[in-house]
Amino acid sequence: MNEEDIKKQLEVKNKEIYLNKLNIDLDNNLEVLVLTLENLLKTQEENLLKKTIEIVESFKDEKEIKEKVEEFIKKYYQSLLELLTKKKEELKNSLNIKLEISIYKEKIDSKTKDLEKELIDNSKTMINDLVLKLKSYLETRFQEKRLKSYLNDIYLLNLNNKVMDTIKSRDIMLYNTFNETYLKYLELNKNTVGI
Repeated sequence: MNEEDIKKQLEVKNKEIYLNKLNIDLDNNLEVLVLTLENLLKTQEENLLKKTIEIVESFKDEKEIKEKVEEFIKKYYQSLLELLTKKKEELKNSLNIKLEISIYKEKIDSKTKDLEKELIDNSKTMINDLVLKLKSYLETRFQEKRLKSYLNDIYLLNLNNKVMDTIKSRDIMLYNTFNETYLKYLELNKNTVGI
């Protein structure tokens, strides 16, 4: 085996190490993101229950209303997890295409935009379903209008914005991690192959 063959093997091995590290970075990023979102959704669930009880103006159906709110948050969370998993898998599949870090950044941004669009669409359906389920606990048309307006125009908008802000801040962390990994890969190539 000559020196060129050894260099080619080292290049292949370095690329393999680099891609494995990117996969680990992606997994770790999603893990932290999911924990952060779980905490966010717990707070959002409490806020939603409190405001819904306030609009209903009665505590007599609090247990039933709480169940409906919990069900909504659970569905929202499941939908969000599915979207995040889809994004992660699509990003993982794209990791082997090119080594250029700018391509990964564009891909992350693109997948986040796709996720946001789907999240908004899915959540509108879920919130309308919640409105229908809560309707029976309302006594007046005014309460119904107020609840519908609050859920659609304030709560859902704020919820989606907070979730997307969290996702986008984790994307920034992922860019930085990918960039550090890329620099380490270049350094490894320089030290082992001389490129």
